[in-house]
Amino acid sequence: MGGGRQLVTEHEVERELRRVFRRLTRPGSHIARLDDDWFGLFVARNRWQRPVLRIEARLWQAFEARDLVEREEVQGRIIWNASEAGLALLRRLEARDDPFRAQHQQRRLGTVAVGEEVAVAEFNDAESPLGWLHSRKGADGKPLISALHLEAGERLRRDFTLARMSPRLTTDWTMALGPGGVRRSGAGRAEMTDNALAARQRLARAVAGVGPVLSDVLLAVCCHLQGLEEAEKSFGWPRRAGKIVLLIALDRLITHYGMNNAPRKGRGQSVPPQA
Repeated sequence: MGGGRQLVTEHEVERELRRVFRRLTRPGSHIARLDDDWFGLFVARNRWQRPVLRIEARLWQAFEARDLVEREEVQGRIIWNASEAGLALLRRLEARDDPFRAQHQQRRLGTVAVGEEVAVAEFNDAESPLGWLHSRKGADGKPLISALHLEAGERLRRDFTLARMSPRLTTDWTMALGPGGVRRSGAGRAEMTDNALAARQRLARAVAGVGPVLSDVLLAVCCHLQGLEEAEKSFGWPRRAGKIVLLIALDRLITHYGMNNAPRKGRGQSVPPQA
């Protein structure tokens, strides 16, 4: 890189972290070096064929210096993912961007258990975005989303939480679906636990079954706990479009899970089962 090393301001780091991490934290995303001056963000949607975002090397080096990212080797290739410190900073920045949302949430760390496995998860004791929608009523007196919508979204989130039990489980969906996906945790465990691997497989199937764009909004709202207004801004949608897209996405998820025949209460109609 010519011209000497340029100083990076805290404002630049925060701005770039917002831009990059909102997509880096989605399943299947990672960062890889493009050349001496640039790094690229690769995503599952285009099968990692080309970067969807480019990051200046000087900014990426600032991320590394602050331990906001973690480096690992996958199939002989060096890639980077968000670290716990980077995710924590993103949450603080988003709370600062949306003080009303932060004020009305009571977040804590808790655990989700399936069989012998226990995963750490972040909970909002006030309400999750789906819980908020289910507890609010429209002009017709019915909840904004049904109990079945809520159940499907929470089911997706449970798999998302369990799938992230081992460090950096968002690298390559083909590893989740193929045989012999082996990962090594900080504790030195040679293989992913059966329940964590099963959760990754279920999550990968749900993402594929719902399809692009719709699965993105499900991951943002159900798993990353973004409010609808925040999701609309991040996707560049007009105001109030988020609820319509979310309902369609949840209907697709209900169909994927085979929950269509369960009793429904609230608004929204599920897509009928495929023949």
